[in-house]
Parts: sequence; structure tokens; C-alpha cells
Amino acid sequence: MFGLLTKKSPVVEVPFRLVGIDLNATRARAVVAGEGRTRPILLDDVGDELPLALQLDQRVPKVGVGALSLCRLSPHLVCSNFLGSLGLPHEWRGGRHVLTPELATKHTFDRLVKPISAETDSSALTLPVYLSTAQVRTALELAHASRLPIRGSAVAPLALGAHRASTLGGPASVLFVDVDEFALSGTLLQVGPADVRILGSGFWPQVSLRLWKNRLLDGMADHCVRICRRDPRDSAQAEQGMYDQLDTLLEQTRTGQRATMQIRGEHWFQDLAHAAEQVEAYCTGLVKLAAEGLQQLLLSSAIKSPPQAVWLSHAAGRLPGLAAKIYKHSPEQTSVSILPQNAAAEAVAAILPRWLQGTLPKLHLDSILPFEKPMATPHLPAHSIGKIALKSALPATRGEG
Repeated sequence: MFGLLTKKSPVVEVPFRLVGIDLNATRARAVVAGEGRTRPILLDDVGDELPLALQLDQRVPKVGVGALSLCRLSPHLVCSNFLGSLGLPHEWRGGRHVLTPELATKHTFDRLVKPISAETDSSALTLPVYLSTAQVRTALELAHASRLPIRGSAVAPLALGAHRASTLGGPASVLFVDVDEFALSGTLLQVGPADVRILGSGFWPQVSLRLWKNRLLDGMADHCVRICRRDPRDSAQAEQGMYDQLDTLLEQTRTGQRATMQIRGEHWFQDLAHAAEQVEAYCTGLVKLAAEGLQQLLLSSAIKSPPQAVWLSHAAGRLPGLAAKIYKHSPEQTSVSILPQNAAAEAVAAILPRWLQGTLPKLHLDSILPFEKPMATPHLPAHSIGKIALKSALPATRGEG
């Protein structure tokens, strides 16, 4: 006998191209995924990273890299570092504009709509772990008000844990370290057979990316004074020129290269060159504070053994001296890796089909993310466990990617 006919569940078609967006207090990045490949999306006029900073000298506040070119030259005309202030009574006044954190965030989402919608009608978003429940709710409401096609959201560490679980070789604990303009943050993850959970997290505004950059500027400026008895901080133009070179200097230091900076005053110039160790020396105090915060996070979590892995975001991996400090004080069996720039965006894009198919709740995931099926334990070659040599010249880390 034939069985009773049953009504089939409707099939939800997953778009061919899926977009993951990674947003923090410094910038937005996004990737489009399809056919097993990903590529970054051009978000700003000059690159695939949209700085979360607004120019206030325009008729309409403009989000993007143009604001960064004013942040030392005319700081009163720039609104930045606003994401962590959502819901707080904060204002930026410049020209004829008055911006709150909510208005600045809305302008940011408005700026993202065109490049994202040109790729897909379905995207997913990662947000920093330090945002409160109320701040997350506000951010998502603003995204929807801008008509940004967000179908699901999660904190970045959870998305990364789920996406990279198979690289761990089985159940493991992982410490994820990130940094942006608002704070340095640490998240302890437990990757189990059935899900990824957050065991604990902390954030420290006193070691934010903004303060690392301020320290580097002061260190380089003090060195310039010792060499030529001229202080570039006396000239807004010279200080802005120094600021514009900081990202290059951070990358040079991360890869162990000699860090260079050209200082140009109105009637003078000076070229500076530092060994990576000299640049790291400027940041010794910040490294100490960051390491103490991360250590306290591990102690308060009461895990029975050290994490099997430490993952640093690309931004955290560029902080002078931090990766070396973590490497030096982690046990032999702990691997230390610096993740690619688009790791979080790729991770949330990989999860997006589950939101579309209804196998993940339509909620912001901030504590637990179940796997679609129990995690299998892959066979990993011996060299992928324990100490892994970094592809760059830095001897103090154990992996990248």
C-alpha cells in the first residue's frame, strides 16, 4: 500500500550570490560569495574598506576615506568612533551639521546600500562583541530603515568559530582578539561537537586602536624632535601627513620590515626610519595593558587548560608587539594565528543560507551558534598543530590565515 500523501515544505531558494558584511567602529568590509569563491566588494571610492568616519564640511555628511584626510588637519569637521556610543548622549558638531551616534550610523548604512544591493538581495552582518543588546537592536533597526538587505546577524567571534571549526581538529577552546577605534576586545570560544559558545568576553577602551595610533604618532614626533629639533605636531598639515602613513607603518612593522615615515612641514622635511623593534618599544605600555586584560579574561573563565588556539584579527595582528607578547606567553600546544582582513565577512556569508532556509533563528546570535550537523573530526597533518611559522618575517607568531 502507498503511504498517505503529505504536503511538502516549501523549498527556499538560496541566492546564487551571498554577501557578508563585517562592521566595527573603525570600518566596514564586505565580500560576495558564490560557487565556492569569495571576492571583496568595493565599498569606498578608492578601496574595499569603508572607514566609519564622516566629513562635516559637505552639504550632506559624507562617509568614507575623505574624512580620514581631515582627522588631524581639521578634527572639528570629522565624526568618528560613534558605533560604541549608540544610545548615549553624544554629539558631533561641524559646519551646519549636528550628528548623534544614531544619525552617523544611519549615514553609514545609507552609504552601504548601493554597493551591497548591486550584488544581492540577501546579506548577513557581523557586529562587535562589545555592543550591548540595546545597541545591537538600534544598529539593526537603522540598517533596516536604510533598506540594507540584512537577513541575519551575529557577533564576529561566533561566526568565525563556526566557519573555522574544522581547522581545530575537534572540540577546542579559542581566544579571539580584535581591536577597533572603540576598544580592544577578547572573546573566549568553546567549539564543541554540536555548537560554538561564548564562554566569556571583555573589552578595554584604554587600549583602543585610536590610542595605539596616537602613541605611534607621539613616538615618531618625539624622535623627529631629537633629530632635527622640529616638532611636526606644531603643524596640522605635517601631523596629518604622519597620520596618513600609519597604516603602511603598521604593516611594515608586522612583517618585520624597517618602518619609514616622511615628515613634511611648511618649510622643512625629515625622513625617519625605525627598526620594527623600535616601533614596538613605543607601544610597550599598551601591550602590557592589553596582555593583562586578556589574561584576566582567561582566569575569570575558569577553563581547565589554556586555549588550543589564539586568533588575532588582521587589525589586532598589526598592533606593534602584541602578537609577539601573546606568542611568548602562550604554551607550546597553543597555535597563534593572524586572520585575513575579510575573515569575519566570509564567515557570516557562509552562515547566511541557514537564516534564509529557516534553520537558524531570526535573532542576533551573541552567545551560541549551533552547527548544521555535528562536527566531524578531520585528520590534520602534524605540522598544522602546535607551533606554526608565520608567513611573514615576524618570528613571534605561529600562523596566518
